[in-house]
Amino acid sequence: MGVLSPDSKFYRGLSTATDLVIVNLLTLAASIPVVTAGAALTACARVCGETVREEDGYLVRTWWAAFRKNLAQSMGWWIPCAFLLGAGAAESWFLSGIDDSRLAGGLNGLLIVGLTAVLGVLSWIAPLQAFFENTAIGHVGNAAVLAGGYLWRTLANVAVALAPLAVFVAVPRARMAAVWFVAIIGVAFTAYMQAIVEKAALDKLLEAARN
Repeated sequence: MGVLSPDSKFYRGLSTATDLVIVNLLTLAASIPVVTAGAALTACARVCGETVREEDGYLVRTWWAAFRKNLAQSMGWWIPCAFLLGAGAAESWFLSGIDDSRLAGGLNGLLIVGLTAVLGVLSWIAPLQAFFENTAIGHVGNAAVLAGGYLWRTLANVAVALAPLAVFVAVPRARMAAVWFVAIIGVAFTAYMQAIVEKAALDKLLEAARN
């Protein structure tokens, strides 16, 4: 059978890519009301986490079950995070109009640090809620601890999340490609890559929870 064998790396990679496209479409559709985006990201993290661990399951059913289960609680952390990210974007626009380059540079530096911290913590919250039982505040606190304790993994998470935006801003000719990437597979691909980055850390927590 060669590359078309179900056991071949090519076939498994193609199957994973197809799954990510489906998960991406589900996640984007469920994020349209904005306030439900936290639950959508949690469901996405659940499916991607199981995919990375090669746990067989029903993709759409797993996504939908995680979305419904976490819909209410996810608003407790997603809405504040979304507000902070939106405020950061507005502040960046405001700073672009400051004539004093030294002041603008200093403030932009602080803004970048703040937004990186929010994105870093956010990258851990969704998988924590997807796989563990806790309160919204508990998930945020644990995510902050993990973000600081696994700093390089957190920075890798942020880099993966911001890569399409960086391409959009820095490479004008590739803007349409970046938009299509996000629309077709980007959100799920980001969650999948972050699941790989976080796997070792979360596996320790899952093992401790079982014991």
